[in-house]
Formats: sequence, structure tokens, C-alpha cells
Amino acid sequence: MAKSILTNKKECWFCGKQYGLHLHHIYHSTALRKISDKNGFTVFLCAEHHNMGKFCVHNNKEMDLELKRACQEAYEKNHTREEFVKLIGKSYL
Repeated sequence: MAKSILTNKKECWFCGKQYGLHLHHIYHSTALRKISDKNGFTVFLCAEHHNMGKFCVHNNKEMDLELKRACQEAYEKNHTREEFVKLIGKSYL
């Protein structure tokens, strides 16, 4: 698995907690999980921000979209939008 392209810190991307972390695949469908691993489209999230409540990325569309956009912006610093769309299937920007 590639290092996250969003951060090199092992802490929750949203709140900074450093314990009880889950690895989150930003593009997380079955087909995109391997692509996320290979390209560093991952971040650590605490349980509350990952999948435990209404303010977690799996239940909050705005938070999920925030991560997807941040990841695409980071990827496009070294790649084209066309390359991103070829990997993920669509643009979030």
C-alpha cells in the first residue's frame, strides 16, 4: 500500500486523534479499494469520523465529498485530471 498522498501523520484527518484509528479508503467501492491502496488514496480516521455515528464519512455526504476533493487536488499536483478520471471514473472537482 502506498503512503497517503494527503498526510504523513498517523492521526485522524478530521480531528487529529492519535488513537483508535481506522484506515479509510477515500474511494471505497470494491473496485476502487485496490486503486486507493496503490495510489495512496487513504487517510486515518478515528472511529467517530470513520463509521460510528451521523458525523462520520460513511454517513455524511459532505465529509465524504470533502475527502474526495482534497485527495483529487493532491493527486492533480503531479498528474492530470484525465489521469485521475481514468483511475476513479469521474472528477470530484
